[in-house]
Amino acid sequence: MRTLFITLVLLTSFVLSYGKPLVVCSIKPICDIAKSIGKEKIETHYVIPPNVSVHLYEYRINDIKMIYKSDLFLYLGVGEPNLDKVVRSKSKGVYKRIIDIDGIHLIHEFEFEKHSHEKETPHPAVWLDPKNGKIIGDFIYQYLSQVDQKNMYFYQKNLEEFSKSVEEVIKYGKEKFSQLKNKYFISYHYVWPYFTKRFGLVYLDVIELGHGREPTAKHLMEIIKEINRYKIKSIFASVQFYNRKYIELIKRSTNVRVVLLDPFGKDMGYLQMIKDNIEKIYEGLR
Repeated sequence: MRTLFITLVLLTSFVLSYGKPLVVCSIKPICDIAKSIGKEKIETHYVIPPNVSVHLYEYRINDIKMIYKSDLFLYLGVGEPNLDKVVRSKSKGVYKRIIDIDGIHLIHEFEFEKHSHEKETPHPAVWLDPKNGKIIGDFIYQYLSQVDQKNMYFYQKNLEEFSKSVEEVIKYGKEKFSQLKNKYFISYHYVWPYFTKRFGLVYLDVIELGHGREPTAKHLMEIIKEINRYKIKSIFASVQFYNRKYIELIKRSTNVRVVLLDPFGKDMGYLQMIKDNIEKIYEGLR
């Protein structure tokens, strides 16, 4: 598999854009990882803004042009509006689905007990497991070190620093959450399974049972019962994924707080985004 990848990359080296390698990603967190590895030696661009729903974004002409122009295009491969048709027409460079990178840990939908079932497609939010972030960083390093060999050791040093920082963040989060007596986690949208598994939290329930599916009155009553039964202090909602109406209905019947999280790191880099969510979730559960 590695040999095939290197072959593709070597072919790509002949069609690299003049100047710095251009790495384009479908979402900001992946570009943040790329920037951690390439820093000032590469150019990065993300397609879907971090303050909108990934599922609902409509690509613009300039987005498509940027994808075609890229030397490396990285996209999740699930969850985004279909990009497979776009990349099939890409005549230069390498493109890669994140879910196809060797070693990526994948989770299938609704793995917590009450709604347990599997789907063929994995959950898209792979970047919220920092271990996956580390694997993505290694893939980007492998690419850059082949197409820009004069800067190979620069990229290697950055990868080592990034990987070390990832391990430090994981250790920090695990130690933080180990102090909690109540680790039950409820969110509005099912965004956080990778995060909760990595840090040992218990994903108890979600309000929205599928993207765009409004919760029924019966389901809202179940949520309220769970909040009271398990003494839930906070519900977590991503700024990109929640409907205030249903949150307010739950709040009227409980003392629960609502903590807003940002899984895309609109105003911060990748590792800071992970750490910021660790802090907010910890405070919400404490």
